[in-house]
Amino acid sequence: MMFTISRNEKLTPEIITQMLTKYQTEVLPKLKTWHDYYEGKQKILFRSFPDETKPCNNTVTNFCKNIVDIYTGYIAAPNCISYKSDEDITQIQEVLKYNDVSAEDVALLKDALICGTGSEVMYVDYDKKIRFANVCPMSSFPIYSDDMTEDLLYFVRWTKENDWDFDNQNYFLDVYDNVNVYHYKMIGMNGPLEPLGSDRHMFNQCPANVFHLEDEKSIFDCIMNLQDAYNETLSNQTDEIEGMSNAYLALIGNFNREAFKEDLPDMKHNRILLLGENCDAKWVIKDTSETQVNTNLDRIQENIYRIASCPDFSSEKFINGVTSGIAIKYKLTGCETRAATIEAQMKKALQRRIELICGFASMVTGEEVYRDISINFERNIPEDLSSTAQAVSTLKDVVSDETLMTLLPFVDDPKAEVEKVTKQREENMSLYNFGGNNAVLDEENT
Repeated sequence: MMFTISRNEKLTPEIITQMLTKYQTEVLPKLKTWHDYYEGKQKILFRSFPDETKPCNNTVTNFCKNIVDIYTGYIAAPNCISYKSDEDITQIQEVLKYNDVSAEDVALLKDALICGTGSEVMYVDYDKKIRFANVCPMSSFPIYSDDMTEDLLYFVRWTKENDWDFDNQNYFLDVYDNVNVYHYKMIGMNGPLEPLGSDRHMFNQCPANVFHLEDEKSIFDCIMNLQDAYNETLSNQTDEIEGMSNAYLALIGNFNREAFKEDLPDMKHNRILLLGENCDAKWVIKDTSETQVNTNLDRIQENIYRIASCPDFSSEKFINGVTSGIAIKYKLTGCETRAATIEAQMKKALQRRIELICGFASMVTGEEVYRDISINFERNIPEDLSSTAQAVSTLKDVVSDETLMTLLPFVDDPKAEVEKVTKQREENMSLYNFGGNNAVLDEENT
């Protein structure tokens, strides 16, 4: 849910309280459910039977976490996101390095994949350096303008005063706008806001970056029912196996029940049944088709990954026949289509981050430099270098050397690499010049 407000309307404490109440009642329950499913706290854990003696195994196979982790590693693994420009962006690169940008990118993306949205706030630390930190979606929300631009006007975040005192219900709430950070205190999540003052944040706009998935839903929201079905099927199968070890022993025929009760402890100890004439004993168990259950589990698992457009790297169907990087890319077509959409949304947040860094008061880099910075995403999949090298060799003298260098994944600066190759060729040529002009001069002097 996106909150909007008119640019001409003042964001009062009363409006903030109304938004906070609506966020708690309509948004927060969904976020908590998605977060719980990622952590493995799923519906099956609350299953129980009226008969307490009946086996009740609540088994979780966490596909939700697996899907999030696969997409996170596929899009934002270390060194998969790079920042390049023809301008000097050394100062910006130092800020990114100081903030361990790879870890922050992973945290931002993971929150978005789990909750449908991810956020970070930028601030200045005690050393007067620019910092940005991930903010939990369950304790923050953005407020946009209600016009066509949908600019980020405010960002609201709250924290509990302390986590160790269960009786303490005091919260601190901060509201960021284009100039200031306004501080409030409230007793309980629905209590009135008590102003505590404000501070300048030294950025040229609201210092927050918000990243939404296209539908503002968790990436695994579409398979949660299948996740529950898999857990229940597997738990029922485990119950059946355990139940077989507790099967009923049926005693058939006429025998003295009282005498049998007295002899039963010795029979259990000696593992011998002493039965009368025309008596019989057999186990009563439920016939189960293990093959049918396993087929059903495999079908559900296949549907989970298919609907989520996520590869199942443990599946023999995925591994079988994959002999090159091209084959892998064909099998990742669905995943790549969805990843491209996620990348487009994430790039907006990363561009805004760079824009805020460039617009910081003490930055030497011009504010407009961020427009010339390109943010590149590289997929975390094995590269087929032999095929790439063959393509480069085939295109020689058809396209420029600098363009060919861009095809090689291990070349970070194609222009510089071309210059290195040219210089190396000149040095190699001098080795076969046999003295060159110096030999001619020596002959003339003689």
